[in-house]
Amino acid sequence: MRTRLLFSLCAAVVLTGTMQAQIGRNCPGEHPNLLRDKSGQLKSFTPEQLGKMAIERVLPVMPPMPNGVRYDSYVTLRILVDHEGEVACIWGNAGNPIFFAAADEAGRWWKFKRMVVNGKPMEFTGTLRFHLVTGH
Repeated sequence: MRTRLLFSLCAAVVLTGTMQAQIGRNCPGEHPNLLRDKSGQLKSFTPEQLGKMAIERVLPVMPPMPNGVRYDSYVTLRILVDHEGEVACIWGNAGNPIFFAAADEAGRWWKFKRMVVNGKPMEFTGTLRFHLVTGH
């Protein structure tokens, strides 16, 4: 049992490393319409702010875990939201690698209110945070 569990955890870490590299390729290059503050710095929204701006939320589907294995973990994702309010890019996973794929898949389906500044649709960045619990 202990050997199988260790193998499963190692396999998840290896697969996640591959997935994380793929996420970076989904990010488009230039974003001239990114929301900036008055000083020209990119404006990025916190998980709490994004939660208020979201019009559709999808929760992660937990990966199968061996019986008796318990995790209580947070996963954070950096996202780029396009001018239509859809997630265009996800990068910078942080948290337990076992849950990256589940958080990534859920984050891709979030929708946000369109951001319009001076009549111009804007793109913006922010951080999503998921609390993932298994075995409870």
